[in-house]
Amino acid sequence: MKETIKHQTVETKEREIIFTRVFNAPRKLVFETYSTCEHLINWWGPRSWPLSYCQIDFKPGGTWHYCMSGPNDGDESWGLAKFKKIDEPEKIIYQDYFSDKDGNINTEMPAFDTVITFDSVDSKTKITVISKVGSKEEVEKLVEMGMIEGFTETWDRLEEHLEDIQES
Repeated sequence: MKETIKHQTVETKEREIIFTRVFNAPRKLVFETYSTCEHLINWWGPRSWPLSYCQIDFKPGGTWHYCMSGPNDGDESWGLAKFKKIDEPEKIIYQDYFSDKDGNINTEMPAFDTVITFDSVDSKTKITVISKVGSKEEVEKLVEMGMIEGFTETWDRLEEHLEDIQES
């Protein structure tokens, strides 16, 4: 299934969820917003689930451990990404997991093989995120959990962050 939501395209396939969106910023800057906590803390996660913890070692073999805190006291969603390949400013490949605060992987939740590409389009940047999981049922579970809405809002926040940093 393929649909357009706001300024992005979302496609679900057998084992994949694919997001595509064009941002009004140069590729180098857009890539940089994915590489440091100083940037990620400003845009990662839906508005009601912003980052409250971020530790990143942005290199192949490095990790990104983070927490999104929800609107109710004690609501937390921890994640752990393990970087496999980074081709600056074109591509990031990582494995993405739900985890706990100590970085232990939650094996009851779907894990993602994620590929993010950054393509220059005139003076803008097209990002494509392909998240591949183990089964069609896992794709359905993630969609039911609100992944598409959450990701859309996250990218709305990225768009705002890019506007802010280009104006300053």
